[in-house]
Order: sequence, then C-alpha cells, then structure tokens
Amino acid sequence: MNDNFLTELACPNCTHPIELKAGEQQVSCPACQSRFLLEGHVCPTCARYHREEAGFCHVCGTAMLRTCERCGKSNWSGAEYCQDCGAALDIFQLLNLHHKHATMSRLDEQMRSAHFYKEKEREDSEQRMSLLMANERERLRQLHERKEAQKKQDRQLMATAVIVLSIFVVIVAAFAVL
Repeated sequence: MNDNFLTELACPNCTHPIELKAGEQQVSCPACQSRFLLEGHVCPTCARYHREEAGFCHVCGTAMLRTCERCGKSNWSGAEYCQDCGAALDIFQLLNLHHKHATMSRLDEQMRSAHFYKEKEREDSEQRMSLLMANERERLRQLHERKEAQKKQDRQLMATAVIVLSIFVVIVAAFAVL
C-alpha cells in the first residue's frame, strides 16, 4: 500500500476493508456500520485518497481544493458546502478553477514556445549579422585594393607625363639653341 494514495482502507473499529469512492469525505464500514471522516481527501475524478492536503491530485491533476467565495476558506473540491461558514460551494467555481489551471498550462506552454522562438530568432539574427559583417569586410578589402591599384596607375601616368614633358622641354630647348 502506498503512503500517498489509497483506493481502500481498513475500518479503525473492525479492520474490515472499506472501498473509497470519489466525493466521499465521510465513509462507513459495510461490516460494522461505523461511520467516520477521512483526514485526507479523495480525488473527485480518480478516487485516489491523499493523506496530506494537496492543491491538485498527484495522479490525475484534478484540483483538490477550492476557495469559498464568502469567507476565503480552502475546502475540498468535492465538498458541497464550506466547512467554515456553511456557504454552498458552486460547481461552476470548480469548473472555473479547472479552466484557470488549463489556461495557466496553456499560457506556460506559450511562454516556453515564445522563449524558444525568441532565442532562435536571436541566434538567426546573430548569424545574419555575422554574414553581413563578413560581406562588408570583403567589400572594404576589395575597395581598398581598387584604390591602391588606382594610385599605382596614377603614379605611373604621372611618371609618364613627367618623362614626356621632360623630353618635350629638351626638344624645345634644342630647337631654341639652334
């Protein structure tokens, strides 16, 4: 027998096994007709007995507690009336709690998914930026090479012009002397 979950327990008076049913906090022994209250809670969905108070069933995830709208006291989810103030506990409140749990699970999943996609987008963005930076470095290297080639060509052209001008000056000076 597991410490956390039971589907039956022994009668404290005659030790006859008592089968637990969902929704019952008060149980009776079929052998000796003794009636007593369970200290823990039985899950209203899967009928597992929980010795300790738990917010959700450890087996099926069903809400085990709900709060009284009138006094704020936590009650077992299968209870029809608040154990503190006696106010009727609405089934719609239980359904709303289940809906909130489902919504929170869905929102948590969406947050994890959004985080995953955000991280993926960041990685992709860094990769694109790295590629753009590599392309820009290559473009600047090619531009620098073209500038250096243009400077070399300009120096050669200047040297050619100086030589041609020098020859012209020598020819003009030779004709002037004659």
